[in-house]
Amino acid sequence: MKSISIHGATGSIGLNAIDIIKRHPDRFNLRVLIGGSKIAPLVQLAKEMNIPYVAIADQTQYKALKEALPTDTTVFAGESGVLEASALNVDVCLAAITGSAGIRPTYTALSHCKSLAIANKESIVAAGEQILAKAKQCGTQIIPVDSEHSAVFQVLRSDKLDDLESVTITASGGPFRTLPIEQFSSITKEMALKHPNWAMGPKNTIDSATLMNKGLEIIEAALLFNLSANKVKAIVHPQSIIHGMSSYVDGTTLAHLSLPDMRTPISYALGYPERTTCDVPTLDLIKLATLTFEAPDHQRFPCLKIAEDCLRADQFHRIVMNAANELAFNKFMNNEIHFTQIPEVIYDILESAKPHRINTISDIISLDNLIRGEI
Repeated sequence: MKSISIHGATGSIGLNAIDIIKRHPDRFNLRVLIGGSKIAPLVQLAKEMNIPYVAIADQTQYKALKEALPTDTTVFAGESGVLEASALNVDVCLAAITGSAGIRPTYTALSHCKSLAIANKESIVAAGEQILAKAKQCGTQIIPVDSEHSAVFQVLRSDKLDDLESVTITASGGPFRTLPIEQFSSITKEMALKHPNWAMGPKNTIDSATLMNKGLEIIEAALLFNLSANKVKAIVHPQSIIHGMSSYVDGTTLAHLSLPDMRTPISYALGYPERTTCDVPTLDLIKLATLTFEAPDHQRFPCLKIAEDCLRADQFHRIVMNAANELAFNKFMNNEIHFTQIPEVIYDILESAKPHRINTISDIISLDNLIRGEI
């Protein structure tokens, strides 16, 4: 029986994880839920599964959450409350808070869990060095949850890294892979939020439409697996069946295949090193018949090139890029900029940002806040 905490419990990753946990009450004991601002689903989940510890990031919702839950439930709220909940000891922490808001809770949890199932790629992009160093210090194993990184994690397990030539992660290409570039000016928010293969939250969906998501994942892969930038590649694979590959000096390439369903990598991370049934069908390759691949188009998707350049630069540029991308996402969702202006906003912020010394998590948060104009 593994005790579990979920950071980002009411998001798509959190809800998929809860679906798996419900199917295996003999294997998993969900003890901690952390949500953002949505009280209703948090209350429903906490009551249904008898969760002893519940936290909500929105401090103003503390009283309403407290009153809605049983008296024996411990309730936390606000940034300090989320960190308190992150410091509760569990076997597995699923870190699935979207964006930079997940950095501190993820870092805190490392001292209080045996394994960290990381679904918050922004934490690794911005604070990979600090998070990986602390995980090593604490003896905490990091298991990736993104389908691409879960795939690479699995295919790398059987071979020596000395023989590795490269790893490849795949991208669906998003909703605008075949849209003529001259029609990008007609893209609307509603169009960008319709991903062809994956059901995700709005941030990941928009990042997938710009291919920034794949840029963030290239950075995450390089840091998680301690690879140089030239050993991590991305290709466009519209069917989203192959998620990751590893290529070796003898010409061998190993690939991980599964249907595009996040329950597969989530169940692997929760149950590791054992596999867990999660109601995802086995692949029928005859029915699929064809898998296709193509090179990513940097002209069509400049965000990918921006991320690749930041990986080759340094941590400062990664932090700035990550914050600028979240800022551009918010502007786009608030109808302040057009889809095509997202990479322009990111590039302009990168060009104007003044270098900062980065050593600690506090340094990272301060720079992130500065870029967002929050200090």
